[in-house]
Amino acid sequence: MTDVPFDRFRAFIDAFDSFLVTSHVDPDGDAVGSCLGLGHALRGMGKDVVVALDSPLPANLLFLPGAGEIRSGGTAGRRFHAAWVLDCSSLDRAGRIPEECLLPGARVANVDHHVGNDGFGDPRLVNPEASATAELVHDLLDAYGLPLSPQSAQCLYAGILSDTGGFRFQNTTPRALRLAARLADRGASAPTIAEELYMKRSAGSLRILGLALASLEERCGGQVGALTITREMFEQAKAAPDEADGIVQFAKSLTGTRVGVLIQETAPNEIRASLRSDGTVDVNAVAGRFGGGGHRTAAGLRVRGRLEDVRRDLLHAIEQAVNGGPRPSRG
Repeated sequence: MTDVPFDRFRAFIDAFDSFLVTSHVDPDGDAVGSCLGLGHALRGMGKDVVVALDSPLPANLLFLPGAGEIRSGGTAGRRFHAAWVLDCSSLDRAGRIPEECLLPGARVANVDHHVGNDGFGDPRLVNPEASATAELVHDLLDAYGLPLSPQSAQCLYAGILSDTGGFRFQNTTPRALRLAARLADRGASAPTIAEELYMKRSAGSLRILGLALASLEERCGGQVGALTITREMFEQAKAAPDEADGIVQFAKSLTGTRVGVLIQETAPNEIRASLRSDGTVDVNAVAGRFGGGGHRTAAGLRVRGRLEDVRRDLLHAIEQAVNGGPRPSRG
């Protein structure tokens, strides 16, 4: 990697004894793995570290070392002069955590691999070519000369495995595979992490998967696969919204599909959607039209509104993208 401000990050680490570490709402494996991996490393230096997230952890990430100590904003206990914001394209993607946990004028380090990162924070490391933010966290720790504990290695490996879809997505680079091997050498258990992330499901998650699959709709001549989960379906399945994590991949797996989308009604007038693409359609641009974001091949969004209205507008935007993008407005 070139032009990385390692010296600025070294100065940032040395300047403070206490850090808040956080990431985006609706955290995934990369968000949680990056936060925990960094947290373990900083504590190994004698730093006081609190990892806080605005949303509950998905059940399949609770196995990660330190996951049980993650706090919500209101339980962080105090405000901080310095924070690490990981895997966030903008500060507001961290939800309420910055407002609730940072002092006025607090320093914020931005480490991210989203192409749409708005450049907040200082120091800042944004590299869209990285497979995952966990890869960048590893690079910073390595440049500082911090030895990786087995706990950090386990968490960072989970971040890379998660964001590469189990080494199946297009961002599975040779470097990501080499780094995974290095983390395994440092104590990450590849079989355990794969088992926890992909092979274990709760009864509620299996029931909601069945209901979601029954909602499958093919659009644009089969180029778009859409799944929808209503609040009533969650209630019927006795499942929580986080138990639907990963279901969007089934929409994308339909033969001939370029875009898969999962639309969830998580609460009255609260809609969450996940989008996946084969790379020929930029779902980050689609999500951006609704205040969300992510990557060209994987993105998400949260909006308020009636399920029918949001679903109609989102599917229309996806169909426009599949057909070459929105038509220019007349003026």
